[in-house]
Parts: sequence; structure tokens; C-alpha cells
Amino acid sequence: MAVGRGAAIAVLLLFLAILPAYAQIDPDIASPNIVINLPSRTLEFYSGSTLVKVYPVAIGKPSTPTPTGNFSIISKEVNPWWFPPRGGAAVPPGPDNPLGYRWMGFLPMYGIHGTNTPWAIGTAVSNGCVRMHEADVEELYEVVPYGTPVKVTYDRVKVRVDAHGNASVGIYPDIYGYSDVTLSEIKRKLAAYGLAGLVSDDFLLRLIREEPDRQVVIAQFHQIRVNGKTLVERAVYQENTLFVPVWAIAGALKRNIQWDEQTQTVRAGNFSAPGIVKGDILYITFDNVQVLFGGQQRWQQEERRLDINGHTAALNGKTFTSDVRVLDGILAIPLLALAETIGQKVVWDAAKKAATINGKSLPLGLIAGQPYIQITKIYDYFQAYVYWNESARSIELTYPFNVKGGND
Repeated sequence: MAVGRGAAIAVLLLFLAILPAYAQIDPDIASPNIVINLPSRTLEFYSGSTLVKVYPVAIGKPSTPTPTGNFSIISKEVNPWWFPPRGGAAVPPGPDNPLGYRWMGFLPMYGIHGTNTPWAIGTAVSNGCVRMHEADVEELYEVVPYGTPVKVTYDRVKVRVDAHGNASVGIYPDIYGYSDVTLSEIKRKLAAYGLAGLVSDDFLLRLIREEPDRQVVIAQFHQIRVNGKTLVERAVYQENTLFVPVWAIAGALKRNIQWDEQTQTVRAGNFSAPGIVKGDILYITFDNVQVLFGGQQRWQQEERRLDINGHTAALNGKTFTSDVRVLDGILAIPLLALAETIGQKVVWDAAKKAATINGKSLPLGLIAGQPYIQITKIYDYFQAYVYWNESARSIELTYPFNVKGGND
């Protein structure tokens, strides 16, 4: 709501008196800035480029619209007086004051303030100011110093990725009759946030028709750590499925993969899995990370984090395979690769899916039709000492291994 001439003069005097020392920035909030979007009737508070919180607000009615543009906080006041824009007696601080108990001006006669009519929040009813719930404006007041940038926009399409990794898109009403919404505009804004291809054109066209007047979550981003290192790329959770960027994982694990576009298949050695292209990124589902790369994976859905640990196996200090799998909860390695590396003859009958060594049947498990042996059984059949090196994530074999007894 606009303030009167006396308040405007006071605002200008305050602005001239501002010195840098007056700006008290909360130590936890670096580079605070505000974005007020009129169609969504929201105020977004940022720390740098990180969205901290979204508040509902009331804005100017169509006959007295809130001005758009780039501004900054030029005045702050606790318990402000209200000077009616059409004249009349000034209203002191208190329950009858429509400015509430906090004022943050971003233009002479325009500001962000509280309200004594909280039921109006979310509507277009003011004379141009931005109203907030009293608790919200008092919270914001404490972390917004003089000079804080204030950007007032008229974006009917809002794309957000919040601090929790929720990606959403909202279509909002044309309150002032300024613009229409097009499919190309939505796709352009999604692409700017790295969200291209995550949803279909049909889904976006339905949003335009329905104009939900709220943010609709289209995906959740989950952090990926490979061997303890956090990747820039993130997994995408949609429709109860976690999609993992396969090229990023292969690169981090130093594995070779191939993409067959014709069959939409990703191949890694003897293993293959369906690939899914979203935008310009190739994904596989979480279940297929184990299929292609082996190792161990742990998806912590509540923490929105995927840990992938790739393992290797070495004989006498020399790595001979990175194809380490989990078989019935125990790490396992390719049986034939182990036998060849150690130099022992194993007879593998692919038709019967059975293997023997020195005429003795070997315990094995089949993965993608290939025989694997659990590391707990290697010593019994190959007399190779097995040690799990946790820090290196490596199965270390020593062969030949001789145990020297003491003298009795």
C-alpha cells in the first residue's frame, strides 16, 4: 500500500543518511537478495543464487499495480506510521495500521510490509505495495540489510530448484493482462535450469490449460558420490524411479561403456541395460547400476543421496579385474579371470553351468550367464590368501601363500 507525502520525505532523508555500517547481514546469510513475482504472489528470499525460502504475499490490484523492475531496500522501519494516500489522519502503529509492524521500502512510496488483514495474502488488493504475514515480514526484516537487491518480475512461468533438490514448474494467472504463456517459453526456462527433457510436451501443455496457480514438482535431484567423491551430475527421481546419469558414473569409475542408440541399450563388457534419454543426458535406472558396474550401491532416499563404490581385485599387487559383484550379499569376482590370473586350470561347462578344478566341483554363482566365485571361498579352492582393503576398496589376493609354522 502506498504511503503519503510525509512518509516519502522521511524515506528520502533516510536514504541520504544510509552508510555501509548500517547494513547488518546475518552471518548465515551471504549476499541476500529478494525476488517478488507478481503472477505467483510470492516473495523469494535468496542467499546468493540459493533459494532459502518462499513467502506468500499480496500485491497491487490491477488498477494500482506493483511496479516491476530492479530496486533495492532503501528504508527500514519498525512500527511504521501509515499516511493514507488519498489524505486523512495518519494512523499510528498498532492493530489498526494496515502496514503492520515492519516496513522495508524499495521505492519512495512502495515497500514490503506487514498487514492487519492476513486473509488478503495471496491476492491482488493493495495500492501497489507488497504485503506479508506479520510473522513472515518480521522474520525477513531481521536478515535483510539496507541495499538488498529487490527484483520485481512478471513471470507467469516459474521454474524452481529448491535447497532440497525439488524441481518444480508453475503456471500462474495473468493478473494484470500483460502476457500469454507458450510451450516454447516453458521449455526455454526448463532448459535454463538444466531440466530440459525431464517432462513431455503433453504434460506441459496440460499445465498451460489447467493453469494450476502453484508449483508442480516434476523431479527430485539426488546427490551422487562415487568412491566418496561428490559428482557435479545428479540422479533424478521421477515416478517412483531413480534415474542415474550413466556417462558420469562410467567416467568416475573409469569404465568403458557403449551406447546403442538403435536398440536404446547401454553395454559394459558382457552386461547391458536399457538406456533412457532425458534432454541431452543418458540415464539408467538405479537397479541397473549394479548390472553394468558391479561394486556396491547405497541409495539413501530420505537424504537424497546415492553412494556408488567401485571395487577392484588384485593379485600380488597387480589389478586384474574391476568386475566385482555382490553375490548373495558377499563380494564375488569372475571365476575364469581368477583362474587364468593365478595360473590354475578350471574346466567350465557352459551347457551344464558347472565348473571343476582338479576334478573337484567349484561353488559358483551365475551373473549374466558367467560364473563368479565368492571371495570367502577362494582360499579353500585356490589356496590364495584374500584380504579386503577397505580404504582402497580392493580385494587383494596373495598367491602362492605359504604359512610357516613355528618350532614346537
